[in-house]
Amino acid sequence: MDPQPTWSGCALGKVWPFTHPLNESLPDEFRPDTPTHLWSPDYRGSKSGYVSPSFANSYKEARRLADDGSAETLIQLRDVSSAFIKTLSKSMETSELCTNDSLVKLRLSDDLKRWKAEQHQLGRILPAKGTGLKRASDKVLEILGASEWPEPLVTRSALWGSVFFNMCIGACDAPTMFSNGVTDMAFFREHGYHHVFPEFDNLFWSSMHDQHALETPGGARRRTAVAIGVQYINDKIVFEEQNQANLEGLSARMDRQTMQTVSLFESSLLGLVGESTHRGFDAAAVMNDMVLSCPATDVVDVGSDLVNSEVMNSFLNTTDISETGIVTEEALKRVYNAYAHAGARTLAERWWEPTARMLALLYQWHIVNHRHNFLRRAVLGYCKVQHGPSDQREADMDESFDENLKTTGFSRPLKDACNGADKCDKVSHFLEHSKNPPMLGHLWQRLVFDPLEYVRKGEVDGSREAELEEALQLALAKTYTEGYALELCWIMAHAGHHAWQINRLYEAAMFGSLLDSEALAGKLDRAEA
Repeated sequence: MDPQPTWSGCALGKVWPFTHPLNESLPDEFRPDTPTHLWSPDYRGSKSGYVSPSFANSYKEARRLADDGSAETLIQLRDVSSAFIKTLSKSMETSELCTNDSLVKLRLSDDLKRWKAEQHQLGRILPAKGTGLKRASDKVLEILGASEWPEPLVTRSALWGSVFFNMCIGACDAPTMFSNGVTDMAFFREHGYHHVFPEFDNLFWSSMHDQHALETPGGARRRTAVAIGVQYINDKIVFEEQNQANLEGLSARMDRQTMQTVSLFESSLLGLVGESTHRGFDAAAVMNDMVLSCPATDVVDVGSDLVNSEVMNSFLNTTDISETGIVTEEALKRVYNAYAHAGARTLAERWWEPTARMLALLYQWHIVNHRHNFLRRAVLGYCKVQHGPSDQREADMDESFDENLKTTGFSRPLKDACNGADKCDKVSHFLEHSKNPPMLGHLWQRLVFDPLEYVRKGEVDGSREAELEEALQLALAKTYTEGYALELCWIMAHAGHHAWQINRLYEAAMFGSLLDSEALAGKLDRAEA
């Protein structure tokens, strides 16, 4: 019997199961012709690249900026992004911030202020954002065989973030997959993990210098890209720590090109960029997805970022809001729709690509990470959601926004859209042709039906939220360890599409965030030294 795989003493047998191939009876839209989980070391000998001809003329601005996705290009873009941070630092020396070219003072519209006050009077107050340090339950860790993993990796935020992302993206082998997940822990430096966990830095640098992983396809390219991204993260941290007391209510002004460039590094997952482009995936599509990861996280933080010391929120940075300095309900809905349309093809048509999987998995991450309190935000804000028949639309980022980062209102019908039911025709068809309909149907229940049932009732129930969060983690762990990683990725992508354009739980969470308690006003939303 082969020995169980490990990485730095971490047992990996349960997170490297045999992965069931997708059922051959599924239509082609569900079965991409590409390596999807276990990569053969000689895969590049039989593949010249994976860019789909149908997207070759898409993502025009990202295509120009990303070029070939090389390390040299990433360094150039990183330098532009770090220079922007330095510009913001200089702007902090200006007393008249309302007229500053780089920063603008924001406030809620009178209507939203009134709504917030009324809701707070009723006790509907959103608690301050969490630190994301809560440990996953013993039961979840047991299923994943992760009970003895290092503490930084078993917080709910890290486990279902960078670790699970890489479990779903796959790798050449189990140790490399796990090592890759640890490199992506660079993301959590901005959450203060290096202050909380003494072993964090040693763990991270062990993965960066992992000789075995460095010798696998894309392994060196991934780690080079991570190092490039870490320099931007450190620049951003220094800026925030030096100015945190004076950043409340401020937001950065930027045009669309600057937003796309800076957002690539705000994603904090540059390793995935390096690895994906090395494997032959379209650099423009890769950049597009990484840029979209910012609104996909910022959407639940709009209200919170208004009062804490975060100037980079991709909703508040838009010209729709920055040109007046007033956050209105109408502007938020315009910006929400623009980002929802920009991400539609990633989730609906390119779900199997590595960066698309990352984007899809953000939905479950928000629910379970014990940082964003997604269900509470959604139940508080559901009354503000745009209701009506589902009209699923798509557009590129440079079609949704003009060069000044103002919404255009442009979109087109999404090809092969589902019928918009809670259990839509696409999901029904997928489950019907899957190899384990009960298990996968249960996962859809935990991802979509249960959260919707809770949110639609409109009543805050902390114990019910905890039950739903735990139930979803158990369903994810069981589905993955039973070998259904590919099915899980499709279901996650379609659940994310529903959350953006059908049940609009992302929009509900956005409005719920406006009811922030303001306990972190003038502070950083992370653990500090």
